[in-house]
Amino acid sequence: MSAIEFIPPAALGDRDAAIVDVREAAAYTDLGHVPGAANIPVDRFRDPTGIARGMLPDPTDLATWLGEAGISPTDPVIAYDDDCGVYAARFLATLAAFGHDGDLYLLDGDYSVYEREADVTVEQPDVEPVEYEPDDLDETLLADREDVEAAVDGEAIVVDTRTEPEFEQAHIPGAVQLDWKVFVDDETGRRRSVEAIGSTLAEHGLEPDRPVVLYCNTARRLSYVFAVLEDLGYGDVRFYEGSLEDWLRTETDDWDPAEIKRRVREHANQGPAAVKEALGEDAAAKLKLVGLYGQKQSGYFMFRTKIPGGVLTADAARALGTVAEEYATLPEERDPKRSPFGDGYLDVTTRQDVQFHWIRMADVPEIWELLDPAGVSTFQTGGNSVRNVVSCPAAGVADDEVLDARPVAEAITEAFLADRRYANLPRKLKVSVNGCRGACAQPEINDLGFTPARKGDRVGFNLAAGGGLSDSPRVASDLDVFVERDQVVDVVRATADLFIEHGSYLDTAVNRLRFLVEEWGAEQFREELQRFAPFEFESAGEDLVTHHHPDHVGVHEQADGDNYVGLSIPVGRIDGTDFRGMADLAESYGNGEIRLTTQQNLLLPDVADGDLDDLRAEPLLDEYSPDPGPFTRGVVTCTGREFCNYALVETKARAKRWAAELDERVDIDQDRVGLRFSGCTASCAQPQIDDIGLRGETRQTDDGVESAVDIAVGGKLNVDPQFATWIAPRVPIESAPDAIERLVAVFEREGRDCEQLHELCRLADDDRLAEVLHPAAIDPVEAAANGGRTDAD
Repeated sequence: MSAIEFIPPAALGDRDAAIVDVREAAAYTDLGHVPGAANIPVDRFRDPTGIARGMLPDPTDLATWLGEAGISPTDPVIAYDDDCGVYAARFLATLAAFGHDGDLYLLDGDYSVYEREADVTVEQPDVEPVEYEPDDLDETLLADREDVEAAVDGEAIVVDTRTEPEFEQAHIPGAVQLDWKVFVDDETGRRRSVEAIGSTLAEHGLEPDRPVVLYCNTARRLSYVFAVLEDLGYGDVRFYEGSLEDWLRTETDDWDPAEIKRRVREHANQGPAAVKEALGEDAAAKLKLVGLYGQKQSGYFMFRTKIPGGVLTADAARALGTVAEEYATLPEERDPKRSPFGDGYLDVTTRQDVQFHWIRMADVPEIWELLDPAGVSTFQTGGNSVRNVVSCPAAGVADDEVLDARPVAEAITEAFLADRRYANLPRKLKVSVNGCRGACAQPEINDLGFTPARKGDRVGFNLAAGGGLSDSPRVASDLDVFVERDQVVDVVRATADLFIEHGSYLDTAVNRLRFLVEEWGAEQFREELQRFAPFEFESAGEDLVTHHHPDHVGVHEQADGDNYVGLSIPVGRIDGTDFRGMADLAESYGNGEIRLTTQQNLLLPDVADGDLDDLRAEPLLDEYSPDPGPFTRGVVTCTGREFCNYALVETKARAKRWAAELDERVDIDQDRVGLRFSGCTASCAQPQIDDIGLRGETRQTDDGVESAVDIAVGGKLNVDPQFATWIAPRVPIESAPDAIERLVAVFEREGRDCEQLHELCRLADDDRLAEVLHPAAIDPVEAAANGGRTDAD
């Protein structure tokens, strides 16, 4: 590899070299470029999610771009950008890392400097494509974590090329701070003189014969310093392709869940500030690894537990109910009677967890004293970790079961619980294990989805990856892999290892696993996953999923002839005393277990036929019924604005009230109407997967800003999954029940060929349904008769 050299603008025409413009395509096309320059934009070759290490691109992709630009492996290359050379330096460092044999030159300055001194053009160069054969990575240029650690403790010098404020906030211990911009003349935009640079380097302890390891946080700024040092003859310069945040989070004991729990125990009685000081940087993120989320109300926390597959013993349920009764209580200045739910309650979540509100830090150790003996963990219930594993709540008893998913869900949980390596992944990793033909644990919207399959005489799982919701919903991709039951943990671990290597702590809005699967495609993701798996993949088996399980509410016959009884927990919120009462019912009528569902309900398994009438007569079932109205049965909500800083509207009290009103007002020939309500676009209530989805919004009126909802319709999972379509934006929030009533009126009038509301919503014209859903000053029957149109339209 040739060293990178700086070249002045005036000398550009004197070199027989390929010229590469790394600016955005629009700038290259519209604003002009150096004559003869090809365009390879920076967002192509600087890839935080690619297959290669760190920010390096896929070598095959790089070879394609270079070949299309007419560049062969031995051609000299000159690169320039519009930001003092920092992006062009990244391009040249990338070529160096992949062993490009031609000389490498960095324009001294950038396009604006060249434009002042020479003519530019908008004409496209006449390029003859060539074949570019990529070489292996030059490992002598790349530093890994072990190299960084060795440099910190050895003779090498570690250089942080970021700004001083960034360095002061966090840096690798022992590193020196040397902002790349100190090498750029502020007035000319070109590199400072060799003498000035040499003086700066000497002041920071950098000498030509001393090994240097460079880092920043996105592999951009280090590239410019790399070019400077290469040009000055520094012989041993390496760069760390991981981000600073990646290094800090992965290598420090501060992210060990067990250690975090110990520090919380030690300092909890001194209050939240003392705990955060003890945890150091990123204290809020670390607290999530033991289940603690800062609540909207200062000084209080939401506390989440981990319940694999939603399976609880009666003792565990009693412990959870006791926590709600004794610790999830309002502050003295708040009157519980003025709260829609009072206090002392808990929430069942869409991942079959239980979470509490109004928790005080000082009480956390006592809560652990209640939960730990009952077998309830709070490790990795939040944060960028393997979250609670969801599975069929009727696992082991369902009459359509192919295999029992409970042992698999428990094995995954045990493998990752409090494991420091996997406690802080680039982003959270969600896993769904399904053993029934209804695949009711939503594998389509999980990062990994295991569904029942048959391969010859073996029964196991087919594997899908890359599902998720939020504002970029995606159905998981079939990877064409059959997995034995005892291989599932290895697959999840391999996925986590892949994610650690190829994921990024940067751009957290777009670094969930689904974005990696989307970028690579299922085939390439499968190939890369194979590298991390300890066994050879075999093709998928026969898919045994045959139908859709919308929920488990009601009385259902089990495979053994007994019954499981699904009880509706409206919006997932239940009083702690009532939850303890459910434990008593589980012991009196069932097998002593409570199962939580992804629809925020619960079920009691193993209830004999002869006990059903007595169970139905229990007072608790007046509130938590196995036979609720269709809207109460189908309502699911997020936490909402009451506690969440991101939510735009309150959800739980409003949705519970709406569901009850709609049950009274609306006559629909359907046992369940899926109604999911999220307070923002994060999709915590999964609004895209059911009949009707709502998400909080605001709208501007003559009187100011008021609360509103966007309305989506037509979502479903399992066979032929489809996300709901957002068709009615910013409907005034208190008009939403009327809008839903009008929609149902259309269904009852025109949906004779549709068994479910979502079927009509998928078949009908979106514009027409949007008109139905927007407020109308006429009654629902008239709205339906008019095709949803109003006199005002």
